Amino acid sequence: MILDPHGRRLEQIFTPGDLARLKSFADVVWGRNEPMPQGELDSCRDEVIAVVSGGWRYGDVTRFPVLGAVLEVSGSFPSPEVLNYEHCFSSKIKVLSCAPAFGPAVAEMALGLAISASRRLVWNHEDFRMGRENWSHTLTGNTFTLYGKPVGFIGFGGLAMSLRKLLEPFGCQLMVYDPWMTDSYLEGQGVTPVDLETLLSRSRLIFVLAVPTAENRALLDRGMLGRISKDSVLLLMSRSHLVDFEALTEMVLEGRFRLGVDVFPEEPLPVDHPIRGAGEVILSSHRAGAIDEAFHRIGRIAVNDLEAICRGLEPREMQLARPEFIHMRG
Repeated sequence: MILDPHGRRLEQIFTPGDLARLKSFADVVWGRNEPMPQGELDSCRDEVIAVVSGGWRYGDVTRFPVLGAVLEVSGSFPSPEVLNYEHCFSSKIKVLSCAPAFGPAVAEMALGLAISASRRLVWNHEDFRMGRENWSHTLTGNTFTLYGKPVGFIGFGGLAMSLRKLLEPFGCQLMVYDPWMTDSYLEGQGVTPVDLETLLSRSRLIFVLAVPTAENRALLDRGMLGRISKDSVLLLMSRSHLVDFEALTEMVLEGRFRLGVDVFPEEPLPVDHPIRGAGEVILSSHRAGAIDEAFHRIGRIAVNDLEAICRGLEPREMQLARPEFIHMRG
């Protein structure tokens, strides 16, 4: 098994205990913070059954005759420009992403942004620093609580499941748009399935949580964004891929609704990007999952799934690539 997480440090994602557990059941090759040299790869390629990688950089995957799994620890699936998914799917090579490791931390940040925006905490803080604060007995400042509010989830995967648990004490009315799930399944989960138009027009808080797919690029286009009411808050948490970011920027600059955003189409965001000057936006520099606990969870779930793979069992904890998730050419 190749352990080549370059892009992340071994000690960042693996605790000593998890690394020792991995070495107890797998013959680990490389296992350093530097990228694996081509010569090292060539010496073991014919025997490799799994690759733990911070990004696929090993050329044609068909050169690995017994490969059974690719475990990506960067946070997203390898690009189809560098990994031949058609071969992986047809050869039953499992391509796994560590994205679920970030679910609880990102959900916590989503809740924090939602409360900050609905109660205007960040903006009131800045007003206070500038001597422009409004005191509670003079002006409420268009704030609202989360209790009992209609909330919309765009996507109902692992991140949404983590966030739903955090919202339970607030008694929110949860509406969900997820075309990959049946209405009967969603109803069984205690949420209300709705179409996207209904979710956007009726929700006071809208969380964008869906995994990017070939079908949902710019799902929230200018027309859809125009359905959001002025007193609502949009929380962009999964990927900016799902939003027409240019239209979004124009609308929040016009004060059409409030926004909390942790992901951007270009990172780092250019210093002159106009969204930096929007008054009703809370900006976070893709930090929702960037905490030690989440990084260590990457190592833990990777080792758990590798142990399953080595025992001939199905991996259960990392996210499995499916054709609809991958933007394959053609």
